[in-house]
Amino acid sequence: MTRVAMFDLDGTLVDSPRAIVEAFGVAFAAMGADPRDPADIRATIGLPLEQAFAKLLGVPQDDPRVAEGVAQYQEAFRTVILPRARSLVFPGVAEGLDELRRRGFELTVATSKFHASADALLTAAGLRDHFTVLIGADDVTFPKPHPEPGLLILERLDARPEHAVMVGDTTHDLRMAEAAGIASVAVTYGVHQRAELEAARPTYVAETFPEVVAHIVGTLPRTTWVKDPLVEAALVDEMLNDRTHHIEFNGHLTNHVKHAVVALAGLGIAPERIKAYHDNYVTLTPYGCPVEPARAPQLTIDDDNWVQLLGKRQDFAAHCEFFDRRERELGMPEMLRRYLPRLLSGWVGALQHATIHLGWALDAGNRWMAIEGIAYLAFAHVDCHPERAVVSEAYGAELPKDSLLRIAGYWEDNRQELGAWVQNLVDDTTSDIHPELLRSGLQHRIARMLGEGHPKIYETPAWVTDQDTDASWDQLAYLVTLLYLAEPGDFLLLHLMTALHAMRHIADALPEEQRPEAVKCYWTGILGVLFSRGHFSLPGKLTALDSLFDTAVDDVDDPRWNREWEWLIARAAEEEEEHNPKLVYVMRAMWRNTGGRSIYRVAAGQFTATPELPATFEQPPVD
Repeated sequence: MTRVAMFDLDGTLVDSPRAIVEAFGVAFAAMGADPRDPADIRATIGLPLEQAFAKLLGVPQDDPRVAEGVAQYQEAFRTVILPRARSLVFPGVAEGLDELRRRGFELTVATSKFHASADALLTAAGLRDHFTVLIGADDVTFPKPHPEPGLLILERLDARPEHAVMVGDTTHDLRMAEAAGIASVAVTYGVHQRAELEAARPTYVAETFPEVVAHIVGTLPRTTWVKDPLVEAALVDEMLNDRTHHIEFNGHLTNHVKHAVVALAGLGIAPERIKAYHDNYVTLTPYGCPVEPARAPQLTIDDDNWVQLLGKRQDFAAHCEFFDRRERELGMPEMLRRYLPRLLSGWVGALQHATIHLGWALDAGNRWMAIEGIAYLAFAHVDCHPERAVVSEAYGAELPKDSLLRIAGYWEDNRQELGAWVQNLVDDTTSDIHPELLRSGLQHRIARMLGEGHPKIYETPAWVTDQDTDASWDQLAYLVTLLYLAEPGDFLLLHLMTALHAMRHIADALPEEQRPEAVKCYWTGILGVLFSRGHFSLPGKLTALDSLFDTAVDDVDDPRWNREWEWLIARAAEEEEEHNPKLVYVMRAMWRNTGGRSIYRVAAGQFTATPELPATFEQPPVD
């Protein structure tokens, strides 16, 4: 059962009515129109902008002056409201949203703002990460007070009206909720007066946001399987917020325990079992040694020197301090937008575990784990050099699968020559690569390949830059799963799947125009990883597997598949090798997101084993 809390934006979460009145004044002045009474402007808050301007101007909505007014208002919105958004957040909102999330609610926004404007305001206010669904006036045919925004939220979350509540400060919000069959909470600190709100028959009237939270928690039914959502979520957060262990152990081996916690929690494993798993891992990892205690920072990292330290593997704690400080100054969304573009090219570092750490932290919504993740990306950065990639027109309308099969065919035709070239490349230990990666063996191979490159890696098909990024991620997910089924249990190929899950979350934190760069980095990086192995999956095998799974889809409502997932989850929860619950978690997410594509269910059962450490581990770590 999904419990949904829907919120209006202006006057409910953010005290923007004052700024809105000012922005309308700026718009009317720019149009050369007479100013309007602030009370008349406030009365239109909650309506789409076109309706508001038409009403205030006394003209039909298709009048050219309405479009001019909307354009002038949007410019004023950027210059008047956004710069002070954080100061406009109502008291108790940030803390209340945190509590609702901890208690297992899905938080959403239904607003009469355009989607982009609402997204920008929530981001500037530091609230955007709380919400899984945002519905603006341009996302629906009929905005509030029509029920469509609320019904669309329920549809996207597969939730029922009786498990939802709408919170708003205007009668438009309350009438939408009533028409959609959703309970409602009216707040009296916004635009409409209490008497006006009560006339719209809300389920409850609240004076403050903390009162809103208390009402929602006390009235919406709990899920049947959760004993105490607040306590259980807090236990998981406690593990993700832990700062007592270093990010690596025995040199370069990554401390994966938080990835396992996210996966097990996502699979519905009881928190006390997750805690036992966590404690067992930190005591004795599958490699036969414990994780290591956290280290005190020795360096001071700032905006002047952080780029010079990329990939130097120096002072992980100092990197954490730097990004922690910047996040507190900028907020998580802005911090990510500012630093990720430089870090994306290093996503392959630490066998992609830095990427996994960050992306899975964003998936789980945990701030400290995200700080660790971006710090690890900087600490372990190994550049895949996407700047070398040049889009080639020779490959026409190729899709990711076509590109993979083409390169697999190239390897089959040149197997001996390419294998020898790769071996000669990795045998050269004179290049400027951190010596701890040489001790790793596998990470050294990848770093050498990414540093040297190969022409085929950079002959980039047009889909990488031109295609919708969501479509590219979907196709790449199928592609890397196909690779994994061609060599089931392969440790490195498994990483490509769990890292793709992470990269999607990381890309979503970027402005839309920068997201193709994440796709390019991922494509360039996986080719470097695949080339570094010195062999390639056979094109005939990939083609045969594709013929089996290309159109194969499970009926997600068939109880047989639910039982199979239950068995897979039960197996994963018993695995000491933490990559297996991670595999099941990602495959189930992909299975669900694609409407039950069979390839993900089949791949979920192909568990891996902890690899043996190479002979180079007989040498002490280079630290």
